[in-house]
Amino acid sequence: MLDSIFGANPDIKRIQSRCARALFSAGITANVATILAALAGISSGVAFALAHEAWAIVALGVSAALDALDGTIARECAAPSALGGVLDLSADRVVEACIIVGIAWRDPALYFPALVLVGTWYVNITIFLAVGAALERPGAKLIEYPPGILERTEAIIFFIVLGLVEATPLLRPIGPILCYAMAALEIVTGAQRLQFGLRMLRPD
Repeated sequence: MLDSIFGANPDIKRIQSRCARALFSAGITANVATILAALAGISSGVAFALAHEAWAIVALGVSAALDALDGTIARECAAPSALGGVLDLSADRVVEACIIVGIAWRDPALYFPALVLVGTWYVNITIFLAVGAALERPGAKLIEYPPGILERTEAIIFFIVLGLVEATPLLRPIGPILCYAMAALEIVTGAQRLQFGLRMLRPD
């Protein structure tokens, strides 16, 4: 939801375009930005696991920023490619997996709630990939999918909040509740995208 709101803001788009062009001028292509985003995200997961929350959040911020810019670099400075789209989608999933494992690493009470959340991710990603592939609509992205309650920005915010909660002993019991709440929102988002796909694919 926030991705769509930010993406429609002309000021944010202007800043994003300038940053993307600056990175490209420095020799950072879209695929390189994607790889750097993945490495930063993996580092964030490791930092969470080692209880270095400040470094983890900084690395996660770097990862999110590069992830937001790689597509802009491809569209405005080069040309979007199927390879770049595959790399971007794959890198995002690697980052998400590393971070949730890193956050849950030191808290056994979070193991099952985190597993439930990952299960909803699995179903959600299957739905939007299946719908996107079935629609086969040409676009700037490898897979075009409708906006839902949860998008990439909401996931980043969730990771930061959950990481800070887990770093605070007094708040740690809230961690499982946050995972279950996020899982519920993932289910709603998946249902939204499935409903959209069924509506678009239904014969007239």
